[in-house]
Amino acid sequence: MRSRRLVAGVVVTVVGVTMFVVGLFIRPGGTVGLIALAGIGALILFLGIASLSSTVATPVTRVIGWPVEKLFKVPGALARQNVARAPRRTSSSASALMIGVALVSSTAVFASSLRASLVDTLESAISADYIVTDSGFQGLSPVVSETLGEVPELEAVTPIRGISGQIDGSTKNFGAVDPVAFEKLVDPDLQDGTVADLAVNELLLHRDPASDLDATIGSTVDVTFQNGVEQTLTVAGIYGDATFGNWLISLDTLTGISDAPARDFFVIAKLADGVDPATGDAAVEAAMEPFPQANVQTNAEFLDSQEAQINQLLLIITMLLAFAILIAILGISITLALGVFERTREIGLLRAVGMNKRQTRRSVRWEAVIVSTFGALVGIVVGTFLGVVLTLAVPDDVIGKLAFNPTIIVAILIGAVIAGLLAALYPSYKASNMNVLEAIATE
Repeated sequence: MRSRRLVAGVVVTVVGVTMFVVGLFIRPGGTVGLIALAGIGALILFLGIASLSSTVATPVTRVIGWPVEKLFKVPGALARQNVARAPRRTSSSASALMIGVALVSSTAVFASSLRASLVDTLESAISADYIVTDSGFQGLSPVVSETLGEVPELEAVTPIRGISGQIDGSTKNFGAVDPVAFEKLVDPDLQDGTVADLAVNELLLHRDPASDLDATIGSTVDVTFQNGVEQTLTVAGIYGDATFGNWLISLDTLTGISDAPARDFFVIAKLADGVDPATGDAAVEAAMEPFPQANVQTNAEFLDSQEAQINQLLLIITMLLAFAILIAILGISITLALGVFERTREIGLLRAVGMNKRQTRRSVRWEAVIVSTFGALVGIVVGTFLGVVLTLAVPDDVIGKLAFNPTIIVAILIGAVIAGLLAALYPSYKASNMNVLEAIATE
């Protein structure tokens, strides 16, 4: 029976993993295919893991319970044996915590990777001293970058503008920059060609779309832009860092394509050599005084603000963890209470041969801790796997580095122990306060 359950669990898990990975990476049917395959695949994966967990519950809980037995002697040994001998009950008790922890762990990996990628980009790829964004999220007027360009303390200034276009029926987003300033402000990991000499109707192309199009220096790309203008762009450079997108053109090229009023996503600038940072800060602040919507930040301040947003996400993760623990407490507590009821005669006999109330409470309490720790460990493994897959599925220009957060894992394990102790409050009280004679007489 156990071998059948093991085979069935493996098959269901493999099917779930396959659907999840295909949905994220291949995305048949576009967004609908992504949601359907990845979502259903994750559900099937959880069902498979729940089945598999019952087959591995006995050996895993024996390992988890070993230090408990060594520390608490008889009560610890009883707790370890009670959990190990009922693997299906153990896995069903831990399932709620397992799912909650898996979701939290996957989100933690995703958020940690996003933060690490952001830090890596700002510290290595962007040498700009100032980043100007629009506090109202409406885009900045070109006057902002023009004004900054007249500040003598600044060596290089470029806005980042954008326009979309169709290439072979697929929509692409083009970024427009000042090539000379861009080369001084950003290291795009240029692999071939030039940046500063980017001319009108020329294109800087990221290596991934360059590979897809089999494009090299001098290749041409036909684009139909969002305003209907058709243009043939010549590839002038191929780069590897997609921080600013996969398709870059010059501001002059954008002007020739569209005469619509421009809005800048943000503006980046760099101090001239020899300029004191305090002097530069004062000059930039004075220049931006007529533009209250312009939010001027140094590179370090921008990094801090982005990390703060990611930390808010991690705070939400912590709150989700607390919610998962509450659900787990209810599930484990109910299952333990049923287990105590089923073992009424057994507990009565143990009490009759000398087991005191304190030892009874300890055995039930540590049984709950072993169950919750088992659920947390399975959830961490599954959630970390899901988080890694999700992170790898995101384009490199968004997340280019895989990172983990050990603090979250430690918090999960501590939370699991606390969940077990809280879940055992009522069942342990019930077990320790049984009438010994009535318990022994129970059929």
